[in-house]
Amino acid sequence: MDVIISAVANRTGSTLVQRIFNARRKTLIWGEHGGIVSEFVRIGELAGYFSIQGREEKEAYFKSGEDPNTWIANMSPDVERIREGVAQALKACFSAMYAEHRDDHDRIGFKEVRYGKQEIELLKSCYPAAVIVLLVRHPAAVWKSETSYWSGDAGLFARIWNERALQYAELHDPDRGIHLLRYEELVERDETALGLLAKLADVSRDEIDNVLDVNLNSTRTERPAIDIEQIRAICQEGMERLSYID
Repeated sequence: MDVIISAVANRTGSTLVQRIFNARRKTLIWGEHGGIVSEFVRIGELAGYFSIQGREEKEAYFKSGEDPNTWIANMSPDVERIREGVAQALKACFSAMYAEHRDDHDRIGFKEVRYGKQEIELLKSCYPAAVIVLLVRHPAAVWKSETSYWSGDAGLFARIWNERALQYAELHDPDRGIHLLRYEELVERDETALGLLAKLADVSRDEIDNVLDVNLNSTRTERPAIDIEQIRAICQEGMERLSYID
C-alpha cells in the first residue's frame, strides 16, 4: 500500500480525496472494503490474550524439557510473534486483493470510513512508507448528510465521531507520513490544504480544481434541532481538538 485514505466517518469526503489522487494516471486508489482491518486487530487481541494467559504454562513447559505431562492447554507464542503473524497476514491479504491492475500503476491504495487508532497504527506498521490521509468533517454536517448508517441514533454517531476525532488529532504526524485534512478546507479551496493535497497526490492545482468542480452524490437534509444539540454536546472535546470550536 502506498496511499491510505481514512475518514472519521461516512460522508466526510473520502471519495472526493480518492478521486483527486486518481487524477494522476499512474495512481489507483480503490474504494472501501468493509473495514476488514478491524478483524485483523481483533485477531491480534484474541491471540495476544492467550499469549499472556498462557505465559506461565509456556515457561513451565520448556523449563521441564518439554515434558508432555506438564499442563499446556493455553500455551501460546510470545505477543511479538503474534503481532508479526498478524502483520504478515494482513499484507498477504492486501497483496492478493489489490493485485488487479497493479502492473499499470505505480501507486496503489484504498480509502475507508471505519478505522480508528488501532487500525491506522496496524496499517502504518505494515506499510511504514505509506502516505496516510486522515479526513475529518464537522459532526453536525456529517449528520445532516447521512443518518441511516447509524440507524438514526445521533448519540451513537456522536460518540463514535468524538472518539475517532480525538484519535485522529493524536495520530496526526507529518514526520510519520500521517496527515490530517478537514473536508471544509477542501471544498472551500483553502490554499494551504490544497497545496498539501497536491503534493501528497502528485497532481496539479488544475487537476484538483477539475475534480472539485464536479459534485458527485452530494446529500444534505435538515435534522431535528435536538439531534444537533446532542451531537455538539457529545463531540465538544473532539471539535475543540480539531479547531471546529475555539
